[in-house]
Amino acid sequence: MKRFLAVFITTLFLAIAAAAQEHSPRPSRPAPSTPSAPPRTTPTVAAPAWVKFISEEGAFSVLMPGTPKETVETSPSDHGPYTTHIVVLREDPNVFMVGWVDYDPSFNFNRVAELEANRDNFVSGTKATLVETRSATIYGYPAIEFTAENADRVFKSRVVMVGRRPYQIVIGSPKELDDSANIKRFFDSFKVTR
Repeated sequence: MKRFLAVFITTLFLAIAAAAQEHSPRPSRPAPSTPSAPPRTTPTVAAPAWVKFISEEGAFSVLMPGTPKETVETSPSDHGPYTTHIVVLREDPNVFMVGWVDYDPSFNFNRVAELEANRDNFVSGTKATLVETRSATIYGYPAIEFTAENADRVFKSRVVMVGRRPYQIVIGSPKELDDSANIKRFFDSFKVTR
C-alpha cells in the first residue's frame, strides 16, 4: 500500500507542478505600429462541460470537467503483486484525481487501518497539515473524509473501502479559491458500479 500512495502522491505533485508551469505569465507583445481595425467583441467562453468518466476495470464512474489521463502500474510486494490505477485531470486551477489499488487475493488487511493509512500517508507525502478528518459511510461502505493544506493548496479527499479495494478521490485547489461547488459535484458524482 505504501507504494500505491507513493505513486499517487508523486502523480499529484507532477500534476500540480505542470499546472503551475503551464500558466506562468508570458511576455507581452509589443503594440502594433500600424493602426488596426477596432477590436471586435469577444464572446464569453463558457466553463467546460463536465464529462462522465467510466472505468469498467475500476468499476466506478465520476464526473470531471474534462477527460482524465490514466496510469497503471503493477508492483511486487511481500504480500504478492498489486496493481495501482490513477486517473488525473488538471483543469486550471484544480487537480482532480481518483486512485484505486487491487491487491493479491491472499493479502489480508485491516480495512479501518487501511483507510487511516491512506489519509496519513497522503498528508505526509504532500507535506500538508491535516485540518479536519471524520469517519463516514458512503453508499454503505466504510470511508474517511479529510481536508489537508500545504503552503499553497487545499486538498479535499475521500477514501472509500469497497470490499478489498480502496478508492481515494482528491481535489487539490489553490488556497485562495472557494471551489466548494466543484468539490461537491466531483465527490457526489463518484459511484461504484459493482
